[in-house]
Amino acid sequence: MLILQLAAAADTVLVRAVPPLRTPFEQVVYVASGLTSLLVLGLCVLTVLTLLAMRRGAAELQREVTRLLVELRPLAQEAAAAAAEVRQVAAQVQAMVADSKATVSTVNTTVRASVESLGERIQEVSETVGRVTRMAEGIATAAAGAAGAAAGFMFGGRRRKRRRAEGSPEAGAPEAASVEADLGDDEVDDLP
Repeated sequence: MLILQLAAAADTVLVRAVPPLRTPFEQVVYVASGLTSLLVLGLCVLTVLTLLAMRRGAAELQREVTRLLVELRPLAQEAAAAAAEVRQVAAQVQAMVADSKATVSTVNTTVRASVESLGERIQEVSETVGRVTRMAEGIATAAAGAAGAAAGFMFGGRRRKRRRAEGSPEAGAPEAASVEADLGDDEVDDLP
């Protein structure tokens, strides 16, 4: 067999593929096509690497969010409890305000009634004081008139007796007697 192969080898022609001749434009397009293929391959690899980095970052972010939620859960529970307490306090305050309104309304009504009653009593006392004052003025006027008349009669009577004792002619005249009877406090000062 070996001999047959050697005999056949002499008839064998070795052929090598030779690329066809290209124009400069075709050469530029050929190189650009190769570079574009390499660039697309690089972009695909870069995209895969970026997606892997984003996945790793998303997982890390998820862990951080979970950790924060675990830390914030007690705070959220405390906030919910505080909100419930605030609602209870607000309800109590509203009840107290309602009670206060009712109390203020009752007190206001009572105070108004008391003020009106007090005003009426003050009016009655004022009218009574006015009547008493008018009566006292009347009594004082009557007392002053009576005191003046009594003083006039008392002191006028002594003067008449003196004049009669001295023998004056006027003592018996009726006009003199009426003038002496009308004398008041003026003549009291003239007495010796």
